[in-house]
Amino acid sequence: MERNMLIIRNYHDSEWEELKEYITKRKRFFVREAFSIKESVKIIRNEQIHIVIADYDLPRDAIKLLKKIKSLNPFVEVIFLSGEVSLTKGIAAMKEGAYDFYEFPVNKRLIMTVVNKALEKQALYFEKTELEQCLQDRFDFSNIIGKSKSMQHVLRIVSSVARKNVSILITGETGTGKELIAGAIHYNSPRFDKALVRVNCAAFNEGVLESELFGHEKGAFTGALSTRIGRFELSDGGTIFLDEVGDLSHNIQIKLLRVLQEREFERVGSSETRKIDVRVIAATNSNLRTLIDEGRFREDLFYRLNVVNIEMPSLKDRREDIPLLVSHFIHKLNAEKDYQIKGITNEAMRILLNYQWPGNVRELENAIESAMALTEGSLIDAQYLPSFLLLSPAELKDFYQIPQNLTLQEVENEIIAQTLMKTGGNKSKATQLLGIGLRTLQRKAKDI
Repeated sequence: MERNMLIIRNYHDSEWEELKEYITKRKRFFVREAFSIKESVKIIRNEQIHIVIADYDLPRDAIKLLKKIKSLNPFVEVIFLSGEVSLTKGIAAMKEGAYDFYEFPVNKRLIMTVVNKALEKQALYFEKTELEQCLQDRFDFSNIIGKSKSMQHVLRIVSSVARKNVSILITGETGTGKELIAGAIHYNSPRFDKALVRVNCAAFNEGVLESELFGHEKGAFTGALSTRIGRFELSDGGTIFLDEVGDLSHNIQIKLLRVLQEREFERVGSSETRKIDVRVIAATNSNLRTLIDEGRFREDLFYRLNVVNIEMPSLKDRREDIPLLVSHFIHKLNAEKDYQIKGITNEAMRILLNYQWPGNVRELENAIESAMALTEGSLIDAQYLPSFLLLSPAELKDFYQIPQNLTLQEVENEIIAQTLMKTGGNKSKATQLLGIGLRTLQRKAKDI
């Protein structure tokens, strides 16, 4: 891709002429020239310039020129060349944002290498900026879909607490959008330009999770071949999102409580105390008060996490939002996958509105994605919806065949097994038919 370069130099200087000719032959740059500060400023103001190579000795004040360039376009990389390099000159230029500083006569290949590195730095910055913008767009309040009273209540809380440095506990069933809410809080807070680090606490055993959260020193345990920086250090200045916090072991709960109280911790295998400035947002689909009563969750940690509670409503409790969500997913998937779906038929929408959605918004999105992949026309019809949406509890009336002389536990296991068979292994549909939660089904299915 061709880039625009501006060379700011003296008239009739053979070394600059040779450098310009060398760069032009590379065919990667469209080269403009300027012979004064006024002319340079005009070009940078009116054109997209990527790299500036300037004679430090030309302008009356090179630093003034640099400041002006950066004020017009902070992303332009400026390389100074001078007939006489001094440490003072170089330091002054670099402090004000110059990319590099060289003395004549210059090695032309070296200059091109420096230019290419400056372009790489630019590209990385633009990629980072674009990614951050995509994340901020995704977690913008406008992308949290819901006109129902329950979702409007959630949005009011999020809007109120986003800029306040307090811990937040997000509760609700799996698939209700807890991570989306955590992102909205972070990207609408003063910490938005720092990291949002996510940790699924249920995905690791205790030993691994401790290392993930707090890091470890080389040799701290078998297999610790190098020092590891933990998620808390990575989120310093930003936000850490602890999902499934109800699954934390007693030992990790104690360490987390200390971080919340003292804002400090030690890496595994280290005695050095590290200070941390991080906002903690936790989420769970468990009832933490029940876990406290059972002695499985610390009450003092609960109150530290639950400064503000956001309860996410299940999709079946805000059915009026389903048409909005369907429209949002169709628009999103059309853009991502280049589909041409214009909408959904009334019959298909009726089926979506009547379903219980044990998997909540996540399950609805998956269903729409599946239907869009199968749809042959411009509208999603009922025939293209996943088959589990078309199965009613009444269809199970004559389905179960329970052998005689079984214990109560064995009857339960048999019903669960046959329900999973009937739904083709779809656990979300099975939970709807059985009238139990997904976590309960997962736990009971282990014994089959």
